[in-house]
Amino acid sequence: MKRKAQGAIEYLFMIAAALIIIAIVIRYLRSAGQSTGSTIIQGQSSINSKLSSELNSALS
Repeated sequence: MKRKAQGAIEYLFMIAAALIIIAIVIRYLRSAGQSTGSTIIQGQSSINSKLSSELNSALS
């Protein structure tokens, strides 16, 4: 009976370890996604301002 209990506990520990690793990966991906999103927004605003100034100078 003790052998089955030991196997069950080891199985639960493996599941817990997998869940912790998954949580760490999700947290990393979320932070990476947010920083990528802000970089894209900054680049887009820079391109928009340059295009706007070029169009204004071309039309003037």
